Amino acid sequence: DLFAELQETLASGQIPFSTPLAPINEEDELVDYSAPDFGIEIPATRATLNTITPDSPTYPWPSKADFVTALLFSSPRLPFSDTQKKAVLNWAKELGARDVPSLYATKKCQTFVEDLVGQPTEKVAARSGNTFYINNIVKAIAHDYGNPLTRFAMQDYPEDGGKGMSQVFNGKKMLLDLPSPPAARVDGKVFFVNELLQDSSGDYFIPECFFLGSSSVDGDIEHCKKSDAKILYALGRAVQRTDAGFIVNDEQEIIPTSMFVRSYEDIASMGELNCGLT
Repeated sequence: DLFAELQETLASGQIPFSTPLAPINEEDELVDYSAPDFGIEIPATRATLNTITPDSPTYPWPSKADFVTALLFSSPRLPFSDTQKKAVLNWAKELGARDVPSLYATKKCQTFVEDLVGQPTEKVAARSGNTFYINNIVKAIAHDYGNPLTRFAMQDYPEDGGKGMSQVFNGKKMLLDLPSPPAARVDGKVFFVNELLQDSSGDYFIPECFFLGSSSVDGDIEHCKKSDAKILYALGRAVQRTDAGFIVNDEQEIIPTSMFVRSYEDIASMGELNCGLT
């Protein structure tokens, strides 16, 4: 059998499996010292929770050691018990690591950070005695928006990806069934859904849904593959101004939000809504 063949191969001194990569002879080959370092300079001095200021590179942590330790012990997929945390910190001290915080200092720093930015996880005890942890989705999303590293990677609008789907915002349910994001910003102006506006051609329009799409929304898959640029569109109804008032079209149409010029407030301030909508 296979096990017996492996034993015979090992006993003969042969290598049972071929090595696809050449062995590394020098340890320096693992590190590329020519790569530029664009990181910020961390001061060697250690601050305290009472003296740390917002302009510090490690704020709200007193030092880099406190930050790295908190990053390790706060891993959601690798939880540490207090006994394990103490063992790791003692192991680091025995190896001669500098500025290793104590377990008490680590917990105190964690409490300080939670009081400062909030704790989205809430501990709930059921009547049966079971303990559950509930995350506040609203606070978690607010923290993501407040984080400059994650804010620009977030997508606020559903996306019309044609027949393909790779993300949750490509889903048909999010595009058509769920409520639309309430507004869109164009050239510094905010335009809301279900509010009258005027586009660059002079026509009036009422947006009902905002979504992202390629430069062509006619379902041309080949064109979508060639163009990676996403344009913000509005699905809504055209409005015609007459002497009897504004008449809203029964059929929906799609126009790019880049055509938006005058908001509802701009139109109302000129007295154009006195005739009413029909």
